[in-house]
Amino acid sequence: MLSPRATRTVRWLHLWGGVIVGIQIILWVASGLVMVARPIDEVRGTPLRRDPPALVVPAGLPALTGVEKLELGQLLGRPVWKLTDAQGKRLIDAATGQPIRITAGQAEAIARAGTSLGGPAVVSAVTAAAPASDWRETSGHRVEFADGVRVYVTSQGEIGAIRTPWWRFYDLFWGLHIMDWQDRENIHGPVIIAATLLALGVVLTGALLTLRHFWRR
Repeated sequence: MLSPRATRTVRWLHLWGGVIVGIQIILWVASGLVMVARPIDEVRGTPLRRDPPALVVPAGLPALTGVEKLELGQLLGRPVWKLTDAQGKRLIDAATGQPIRITAGQAEAIARAGTSLGGPAVVSAVTAAAPASDWRETSGHRVEFADGVRVYVTSQGEIGAIRTPWWRFYDLFWGLHIMDWQDRENIHGPVIIAATLLALGVVLTGALLTLRHFWRR
């Protein structure tokens, strides 16, 4: 099977490989447990969303040029055009053709109308200068309710995301799991690849030692 010298080498590799990668293995197991503890829809706040009411569509379209994307939607029950062009994403009143900028009051009303959340709420703007820690967009509003649930409303009057306290806890452990502690997005980073290879080495050397043990018996 293995010579005594080879066995000592394998044991040394197994021991020190385990010491180096052991903490990360514990974090992988713990973060994996956190990620399977709740259904992903509950983590994303999906049960809190409400379907919008039926929409009466007006006839005709405003005169537009250079349009990349045009989508009919609604803003608190009134029809609007969601426009994407060279200027970015904009919102236009479908009845009057006038541009619409979402106010803090409208953002709160959108958050309440689009979810089952209630109670007091605090509204704050999300900008490139003041970004959100748990939402990737840099334009919109954050509506935070007393129970810690945050509803993010986009510049086009949509609910872009619902962030529950559990989601933020989940996101922390997701970053630990993929070893991207800042952005928590890169699952192909060199650190996690190196740690995974090292963990594989620990498992394989442990398997060799186990086989040797039973072979000798």
